[in-house]
Amino acid sequence: MQAATGSISCGVCLCEYPQAQCSSNGCGHTFCNNCWRSHLSVQIQDGMARHVSCMAFKCGVVCDEELVLQVMQGDQPLLAKYKQSHLESYMEDNQKVAFCPSVPWCGRAIEVDSDPYVEPECSCGVAFCFKCSKDPHSPCTCAMWAMWDEKINGDSETRNWLAANTKPCPKCSKPVEKTGGCNLVVCQCRQPFCWLCGCATGMRHTWSQIDNHSCGRYKDEADARINNATRQHKRYMHYFERYKQHLDSLTKEKNNRSKLAARIAAAEHDGTESCDFGWLVKALDQLHMARRVLSNSYAFAYFFFGGQLYADEFDEDQNKINQNLFEDSQEMLAAEVRAGLIHAPWG
Repeated sequence: MQAATGSISCGVCLCEYPQAQCSSNGCGHTFCNNCWRSHLSVQIQDGMARHVSCMAFKCGVVCDEELVLQVMQGDQPLLAKYKQSHLESYMEDNQKVAFCPSVPWCGRAIEVDSDPYVEPECSCGVAFCFKCSKDPHSPCTCAMWAMWDEKINGDSETRNWLAANTKPCPKCSKPVEKTGGCNLVVCQCRQPFCWLCGCATGMRHTWSQIDNHSCGRYKDEADARINNATRQHKRYMHYFERYKQHLDSLTKEKNNRSKLAARIAAAEHDGTESCDFGWLVKALDQLHMARRVLSNSYAFAYFFFGGQLYADEFDEDQNKINQNLFEDSQEMLAAEVRAGLIHAPWG
């Protein structure tokens, strides 16, 4: 409230201040700057910077940004935290803006004009998927790439193989693999047990029977499960080895840009500075992108053909046709990458 003398009575500390030492929020409530400063400091420190509310009883109106900047201008650390929080809030609400996921973080944000399924490159040199912020993974979808990352970096494939090819010892629980022979297996702790049902047994047995033991498990069922897991593991290794081969080549080729830059600098030093070598840099970038797509295409093929992810969308015949067409395109891309490396001026 405003006193007759032209001063303002703060409704929080109940003291009177000149108008120059008070500030008003957009809701119309006015308090002294000292109380505003204390209130805003607590709110920002407690992580409420995005929704700092007015101090008036039951008001709840969010404080104007101009008010916060004016009152908190003497506390730059808290002001920086407030600005960062507002920036993050804007980023979360805007589906076409995302922070660069570089490590260490460059602090830049990227805005796209199209849909979020693009792979922009930040000015710091880091390219990423705009939708999931992971490394570029075309032609894989974000869901495919998440499953592939779990498969190659987690232990899911190891667990699958162990589940199909080993049985836990009933005594020490260590996994035991059976590579042949009858259904009696012996752990390293010397505990014998039945391979079919996993129960502990004695050592007396024949090829088809273990003395004083019987189980209702069919050998065909266990063998089918093992054969399927072995087949799936071999299929995974087929795609993973080719993916890894191109990924390793991609890593080694990253120094090509520095080699090219050195050759361009040498050419300019020899008096050919009038030549435009920008096309060489663009060619290198295209080759790098082609190698990356080629590497990721093996992860795509693993899930799209022969897996369960799209099993309901294509019948077996159509799936085979799709796979042949895809592998033909894959081979053509691989040939283009090899030709680009053979004729590259930086090699």
